[in-house]
Amino acid sequence: MPNAQLMPSMRFMSASLGVRCEFCHLSKDGKLDAAAENKKEKQTARDMIRMVKEINRANFKGEPQVSCFTCHVGQPIPQSFPILPVVMASPVPPIQPLQSAPPSFPSGSSVIDRYIETIGGEAAIEKIRSCVMTGKFTTASGASGTYEAEQVPPDSAYELIALSSFRRERGVRNRSGWEKTSLGAIDLLPQQVSDMQLSLPFLLDLQLKRQYSEAAVSGKEKIDNHDAYVVDATRKDDKRERLYFDVENGLLVRRITYAPTMVGIIPEQIDLSDYRDVEGVKFPFSVRVSITDSNNPSNTRTFEQVRLNIQVEPSKFSKPSS
Repeated sequence: MPNAQLMPSMRFMSASLGVRCEFCHLSKDGKLDAAAENKKEKQTARDMIRMVKEINRANFKGEPQVSCFTCHVGQPIPQSFPILPVVMASPVPPIQPLQSAPPSFPSGSSVIDRYIETIGGEAAIEKIRSCVMTGKFTTASGASGTYEAEQVPPDSAYELIALSSFRRERGVRNRSGWEKTSLGAIDLLPQQVSDMQLSLPFLLDLQLKRQYSEAAVSGKEKIDNHDAYVVDATRKDDKRERLYFDVENGLLVRRITYAPTMVGIIPEQIDLSDYRDVEGVKFPFSVRVSITDSNNPSNTRTFEQVRLNIQVEPSKFSKPSS
């Protein structure tokens, strides 16, 4: 398993079983001893990983269709039989004759085009030479700190999250990227580089139209009581995404990505709101990120300042030595 997938995979397994890290790892004086081998749950987890890999290899050509969540569904011990009394099955309704034609939707490309025009248009976006966003970072548990994102076209970005007990830096340039925490610096996988570039509002706007090889509207759903077009998109790296655009105002309100790993497909959801005009281009001033992490299922970036066309040091995007 690549280093960059280790922690996301650990969080995915924790959320799939509805447990915390201490379920498999030994804890001493409030700190995890990740190297300790004296918990049977840790060995059981390894056995289950091997079982899931074999099921996917034998039945799904190696694609991660079956995962921990398939059986556990948020419970430490899978439920192997229905709970009694079972719910009475509803009768199958009779087939009704088709009264009207199925609803028609706009094309995926036209929905994306409308979004670009709504936030200011391609010409206004392409005039931006840099974008620096600063503000507050808040976790689901209420912990807060500072957030900073520096973005330079076409594909360079630096991100800093700083809390009293946690600090993470990430940088990307072209097709390479890195992440640094208290555990050290690691290289990001190609998909993680693309995911980071598309998670930052300015680079997302800049790359949105040319990022997808396919985009089709599959239906409508409610997002915060507003109708939204659902756009199923395939990136040029063959990764799937789902984008939600407000039907009334055309703004992008949600984006879901899916990362295949050896333990399953890990989703990440980004909700965007509070769009404001900055020098002729609209930016979301609130971004909530939801991940498969039972310890911290979501976090919110609330921007206090967005500055355009200011000097950004190129060294910000380079991987630190340690």
